[in-house]
Amino acid sequence: MTETANMAASFAALNTGQGFISYFREIFDPIETVYVIKGGSGTGKSRLMREVASAAKRKGYALEEFLCSSDPSSLDGIIIAKLGVAVLDGTAPHIHEPMLIGAREHFLDLSAFLDGSDLKEKKEEISALCAAKSRHYQQIYEYLKVISIYDNSIHRLALNAFEQEKLEKSVEKSLLYVQKKQKYEKKVRIRSAISADGHIILNTYAKKARKRFALSDVCGVGGIYLERLLEKTDKAEVRVEVSYDPFCPERPDALYYPDAGVAFYIGTETDFDETVINMRRFIDDGILRPYKPEIRAIIRLKNAAMAQMKYNFLSVKRLHNELEAIYSSAMDFSRKESFTKEFIEKIIK
Repeated sequence: MTETANMAASFAALNTGQGFISYFREIFDPIETVYVIKGGSGTGKSRLMREVASAAKRKGYALEEFLCSSDPSSLDGIIIAKLGVAVLDGTAPHIHEPMLIGAREHFLDLSAFLDGSDLKEKKEEISALCAAKSRHYQQIYEYLKVISIYDNSIHRLALNAFEQEKLEKSVEKSLLYVQKKQKYEKKVRIRSAISADGHIILNTYAKKARKRFALSDVCGVGGIYLERLLEKTDKAEVRVEVSYDPFCPERPDALYYPDAGVAFYIGTETDFDETVINMRRFIDDGILRPYKPEIRAIIRLKNAAMAQMKYNFLSVKRLHNELEAIYSSAMDFSRKESFTKEFIEKIIK
């Protein structure tokens, strides 16, 4: 093998004000062979994927990791592009039903290693924990909806002072750094997510780029900038990877153009050399000034909603840990590990 075993991490789904949004179809359907893991909490789905990933790295294969958007310490899936193989968690909330079962998708059922008699005795406890977890998720989505409304309100106020012509000229300059070499392809690779740990932003886009443009955002103007840039490069059919904002999933929060090795993203990365594009250039501060007290008030309301949402996420995490403990105690992990070893030998050549 001569391939470098680098690892790129992103998310394949988002918790948003519109509910749970899954990009599993966009990400995994193009892969030749997809293994869909089924099994309850604590059955070792994430561990199986990590063991496959480790084996692939030892062999020198490059791979992509997709982290769980609610708990980034867990995996939702992996892709080993050179082998044309993906392994993913096909359980709720990102239920992944095969479209070409046996031809492309294959099930890995970890429930085969569960002792059903143990679980039957705890049926009511499991049901109560699942119901409580669902209620907290509903609260999370309600708070995310409120936060999105606050963000949109701030954005609408800022548009009163928005200087679109200046932004359009800057976008045209940014286009000079974008090249088209290969066939058009648009990939979704999410860099940020809302979880129990707050707003998580991965450095994936900065990490893979040779040239970086960091958008110092104000009032959501960065999203407009990336939206306009993406519209123009899509029209020119330039290959691109896109990340969408969990607070406003209609808008991108990062773009990567692999043909040119250039990335544009909202926020700055201290570990990388980057050119900062300040979005304040496109806001007339004199016009914005009368709206600032209202904007500050909305930001306080947004922060309060974020704190309440975090409380519900922590409750979900606690309930999930209790469910994991129940299922783990009913698992025959020695059989499961033997199964994992055989599976790795089958797919990692």
